Amino acid sequence: MYNKSDSIFMNIAIDYAWRFQILTLPNPAVASLILWNNKIIALQAHKKSGTPHAEVLACKEAFLYFLNHDKKSKESIYNTLKKQNNNSNFIRNIKNYIQELSDSKEIHDFIQKYHSNIFNDCEIFITLEPCNHYGKTPPCANLLNIIKPKRIIIAHKDTHIKAKGGSKTLKNIKIKHRILEYKSKDLLFPFMQWQKNNGFTIFKIAHRLNGDYKGGFISNKDSRIFTHNMRCIADYIIISGETLRNDNPLLDTRFALPFYKQKNIKQGPKIIIISKTIKNKDIINYNIKDRDIEIIDCISKIPQNGLKIIEGGFEFLNSLLKNTIILKKNKKKYIEIDCIMGYISTSIKNKYLYNNSNIIELEDFYLAHNTELYDFWIQQSNENIKNISKKPINTKNILYFLFHKN
Repeated sequence: MYNKSDSIFMNIAIDYAWRFQILTLPNPAVASLILWNNKIIALQAHKKSGTPHAEVLACKEAFLYFLNHDKKSKESIYNTLKKQNNNSNFIRNIKNYIQELSDSKEIHDFIQKYHSNIFNDCEIFITLEPCNHYGKTPPCANLLNIIKPKRIIIAHKDTHIKAKGGSKTLKNIKIKHRILEYKSKDLLFPFMQWQKNNGFTIFKIAHRLNGDYKGGFISNKDSRIFTHNMRCIADYIIISGETLRNDNPLLDTRFALPFYKQKNIKQGPKIIIISKTIKNKDIINYNIKDRDIEIIDCISKIPQNGLKIIEGGFEFLNSLLKNTIILKKNKKKYIEIDCIMGYISTSIKNKYLYNNSNIIELEDFYLAHNTELYDFWIQQSNENIKNISKKPINTKNILYFLFHKN
C-alpha cells in the first residue's frame, strides 16, 4: 500500500546523502532517518570510507535523543546500565561517553548492549539496504536486527556481492522496499561506476548563471570546502597546461575539514598536467612545484583506476569529450568522464547578486544537488561535440551543485 509520508521522509534522507556525494567513495553515499511518534529524531549519513555507516550514526543520535527528551526511555536505559555496568562514574557521564564515540565497532557494541528496546516504536528510513558483511565496519543489518525497530523502509537494494543480503537478516522485522528507488539510483551512480571500473572520473567546473567561468571570483566558502574535501580522498587532480599557465592554481587541500585530511598527505593528491609544451623543468615557476606531478601529452595516458578530479573550463571539457570520442572510434585506450559537476554562482559578472537593490554575498549560499540542468549545460558546449557523436551525452552523468540561500 502506497504511503505518501514514506516518500516524504525518504526524500529528506536522499537529499541529505547528496551532501556527501563523492566523499564516500569507494563506498556509496547513504543516509538514514529515524522516525519516532511521527517526529524525526535522527538524520545521519555515511561521510567517508572506513568511518561509521549512516544507520549506526543515526542510532547513536536517536539514543541521545531518548536520553535527553523521553523520560520512559531514559529510565529503561539507566536500568539497563545499572544491570550491566556497576561503574557509577561511567553511568553518570553516559551522555558525554556516547557523544565522543566515533569508532564504528564501539558504537555498534554500545547500542547492542544498552539499547533497552527503545527503538521498538521507531521507523528507520535508509537510502540503501543495510550492509550484511563485516568489512571495515560491522554489519548494519545485524545491529538493526538486534534493536528491532517497528519498521524499516529501504529505497534501493544493495547489489554488492559482499554487502548484499541485509533484508534476509532482517526477515523478522517489517520491511518496505523500493521507496523512491529511482532517486536513490541517481544517488548511487558514482558507487556503481566505481564497481564497474574500479575508479571514477569527475569533471569539476565553476561558472556563473550565464555560463561564464573566466576571470574574477566565482565559488563560495562551501564550494571551496567541498572541493578540498574531495581532493583529500582523490587519487589524482588533472588540469590542462592552459589552466596552469593562466591560473597558476595551488590545487591543495587547505580548506578541507580535518575529518577528510589524511595524516601523511599535507597538500593533496598527485597532479597530472595534460600538455604538449610544458616540461618538467618549467614546474619550478608555478605554485605546484613541491607536489607529486606528472605531465602527459594525451588523455589516453590518464590512469584508469582511482578517483580522478579534472578541473577546468568548458573549452577544456569540450576538448576532452571530443578526443575521447575519437579515441573510442579508433578503438584506442581512453578515459570516459563519468560525471560533470558544476558549481553555479548566483552572479552574472562578479561576486554579488543584486536583489531589490540589496547586495547579497555569495557566502550566504550553500550547496545542494540538481541533476536536471542538462539543457543549460549543453548550451555552453561546442557544436563540434554533437557533430562528432551521433548519440547524445548521457544526461544522468550531469551532476550540478547549486548555491542556495540559507
